[in-house]
Amino acid sequence: MKKILAVIVALTMVMALAAPVFAADEYTVALLYADYDWYPNLMSNNEDPSAETCPKITISGDGTYSIETDAAAGASGIMVLCIDIRDVLADHPNTTATLDSIEVDGEPFEFDASKILYGDIEDNGNYRIEIYNEYGNTKSAYPFIPDSLKVTSTFKVTFTVSGMSDAAEPAADEPEEAPAADEGTAGDGTAADDNTVAPEEPTAPSTGLAFAVLPAAIAMAAAVITKKH
Repeated sequence: MKKILAVIVALTMVMALAAPVFAADEYTVALLYADYDWYPNLMSNNEDPSAETCPKITISGDGTYSIETDAAAGASGIMVLCIDIRDVLADHPNTTATLDSIEVDGEPFEFDASKILYGDIEDNGNYRIEIYNEYGNTKSAYPFIPDSLKVTSTFKVTFTVSGMSDAAEPAADEPEEAPAADEGTAGDGTAADDNTVAPEEPTAPSTGLAFAVLPAAIAMAAAVITKKH
């Protein structure tokens, strides 16, 4: 019995080591949409998130995603059209995104990609794709004529997210220049050796260790149980 308990403890430790390797942060992506007369109105609600009407999906890393909704049916013209990846920049400051396409009623809707705005536009930690905003900079430099967007049945946006797999820490401040060595050149006039050592980067949990130990622990448990019987 003691051997079996020891094997169970070993398996538990291995799984605890492997779990952080596969754990992934998840983030909500919201499509904010409101037409000229604010109906349909698919918007966020900062005071009462439970009252939000914006369509949402969940993402956990880099990739291409789509949000499609029929709740915009009947929309004529546009007041607000944005995509927010909520709270992602605190954990993944290198996150970026690109709007790939817009589809209205199943058909491609043309837009000027150079006019789309990106970034932490509202300084709230959300990464925003601002397609059009009556209260933003796209009002005067819009990617399409606002009243040209009319939805009969479905509305869909597709976008690609990058940079979430990069280091979570923001870039450190640039270090001060190191003082010059006493002798800048060797005796023969050649440059002296550069002894600068790069700072050691933190290491993530090792998947190799988890996968190497796990089969061995399982085999050990099987052997002990077989012997017992």
